[in-house]
Amino acid sequence: MTKRPDWLPDIISVDGEWGEVLARLYKVFDTDFKQTKRFFEGRPVWWDRRILAGDRYEEGFWHLITKTDQETNERLLDPRRAERLPWCGPAISNSFDNTIKVWDFRESSGRFRTYVWLENWDYVIILEKRHQRTGEVAFLITAFHVDGDARRKNLRGKYEKRAA
Repeated sequence: MTKRPDWLPDIISVDGEWGEVLARLYKVFDTDFKQTKRFFEGRPVWWDRRILAGDRYEEGFWHLITKTDQETNERLLDPRRAERLPWCGPAISNSFDNTIKVWDFRESSGRFRTYVWLENWDYVIILEKRHQRTGEVAFLITAFHVDGDARRKNLRGKYEKRAA
C-alpha cells in the first residue's frame, strides 16, 4: 500500500452522543471550509449554503457526512463518510499530489463533474465548475468513502472515459 501523504490528517471519531459528534464534525467543516479560503485549481470552493427549515447546518455540510437511506429517502449519518471529513479540504488543496487521481467526467445529465479520488484510501470528492457573477468557482457537490468493489469499478470506468 502507498504511504499516506503527510498532508492527509487522521480520521475523526464518530463515536459518542449525537450532539457532540455533530458539533465535532461541524467544527472540522467550519475550520476547513468557512474559516479557510479553500481553492481548487485556482477557483474558490463553494458549497450549498442553504439551511433548510428546522436545521442548523448547511446542506453542503450534510452532504459530506450523510447519505440517503433507500427505504425512507432521509439523509442519515454515514459513519465511514463522516469520519473522513477531515480529508476533504486537504485533498482539494493537494489535488496536484500524485497520490490523487483528478479528472472531469460528463455525467448522464450532461453536467461535467470533477472527481478528486484518493484511490488508495477509498475516498472521493466530487466538484462542479460553475460560472458565477464573481467568476468561475469549484462547487463542492459531495464526498464519500468508496465502499466496495462495485463503487471502485464504477469510478475506474469514469476515469477511463474521462473528458479529454
